[in-house]
Amino acid sequence: MFDGDPQIGKSLVTLDLCARITAGRNLPAGGPAHEPANVIILNGEDDAEDTIIPRLRALGADLDRAFIFTNQSLEKTGPLRLPAANDTLDNALAKTRAVFVVLDPIMAFLDSSIQIASDMSVRRALSPLAALAERHSCHITMVRHLNKTLHFHSLYRGGGSIGFLAACRSAFLFARDPDDPHRAVMAQIKNNLAPPQISLTYRLQASGGKLPTCPYQPASSPDYASTPVIEWLGESTLTADQLLAAAGRKPYLPGQSDKAKEFLLSFLDAGPRSTIDIWNAGEQEGHKRRTLQRAAKSMSVRSKTVMVDNRQLTFWLLKNQKLPASIDPKDPDIPSLEPWLAPLREQFPDDPLDGEL
Repeated sequence: MFDGDPQIGKSLVTLDLCARITAGRNLPAGGPAHEPANVIILNGEDDAEDTIIPRLRALGADLDRAFIFTNQSLEKTGPLRLPAANDTLDNALAKTRAVFVVLDPIMAFLDSSIQIASDMSVRRALSPLAALAERHSCHITMVRHLNKTLHFHSLYRGGGSIGFLAACRSAFLFARDPDDPHRAVMAQIKNNLAPPQISLTYRLQASGGKLPTCPYQPASSPDYASTPVIEWLGESTLTADQLLAAAGRKPYLPGQSDKAKEFLLSFLDAGPRSTIDIWNAGEQEGHKRRTLQRAAKSMSVRSKTVMVDNRQLTFWLLKNQKLPASIDPKDPDIPSLEPWLAPLREQFPDDPLDGEL
């Protein structure tokens, strides 16, 4: 897993790795070069023709070994959403014998039924993906943006459930170098299968001059001169948590209340949800109802009770969210009981074992 804010170069690093693998060059941390091999790239944000392919050229990739899923290639199979489309990726791996797969960002390739805030739901999507990697002896790298909770330990900074990292054997944080704003650092978050890895510094620059000779496009080409590439600058002593701390983000392990807030932010991010759905998903993640209620209050989450199909439902809404279109706007709002329940909660505090230890 690659975690980091936008514009930090995560996607470009994945393409740099693809270029090195397809050309048989050694990786940024050193070590012997290997035989050239095939890669598969799935990118949900950048266009293949005007962004991905020019960048691969500038990075010195063997384009004959880089297989990019485009809208045209998916016209027959439809959008690639996991785990429903595992067979499509399985067939692609069998045909290409790719050793490296990029899913960037992973959220763009998850089925709508996957609840990214639910550990069980995330595992349901990623466990088959791990099985594919093992069956085809390939490495799958996923890219993810950071969440908005600025004070978390690096293990908790990626968007969605902790289940994403639990499913990965290794994970890295990408962040600005506090000693040089023009540089960035790739630092290990976790690693289950090897000793601790060194942090690496890099910077983005226009291609030409400092990279290996690119056989696919002359250095005098305007596109070649302006396309961004990665320049690796060596090791760094900074850890992932130190990078977050240096950016003004105090690294500490979150308490139950913090985890409940993070769950609600992720669970409600796509739109309002009924309290029935919230209680069920929260219980699966180990959150008690009272803890979620307190977290919602501190986050100023709004509640709205309406009649849906002759059934009374209460929805929780984040700021600026509206009720689902499926709810008839003609249905009158039902007064919330919260004004009456709040004083009772103050008068009768929760049991100390109610998930807050």
